[in-house]
Amino acid sequence: MENRAEERLDQLLALVRAERIDTTVLEEHFETRLLARLNEQRSSPIPWYALAWRMVPTFAVVAATITIGTFTLAPPRSSDLFAALTADQDEMVSSGYLIGE
Repeated sequence: MENRAEERLDQLLALVRAERIDTTVLEEHFETRLLARLNEQRSSPIPWYALAWRMVPTFAVVAATITIGTFTLAPPRSSDLFAALTADQDEMVSSGYLIGE
């Protein structure tokens, strides 16, 4: 019985191999469908992570500008130790007045 099943399977596979598939329907307007799919993919919005990678140079320039501006436009530091210790005295007095101490 096993032998007959194998013979039957071989016959069916031989018939399938001999059968010619009609691909004319699939070949028809193939280029049109392909171009339509490509246009649809191109017109889809850019994902946020791709936009973020494009913005990295801009963020780097902004960070560099802020860093350079901070170092060049900062007020000069005083070398006087007493001035450094009493610099926040006015702020402490006004905050003490506002909170009621």
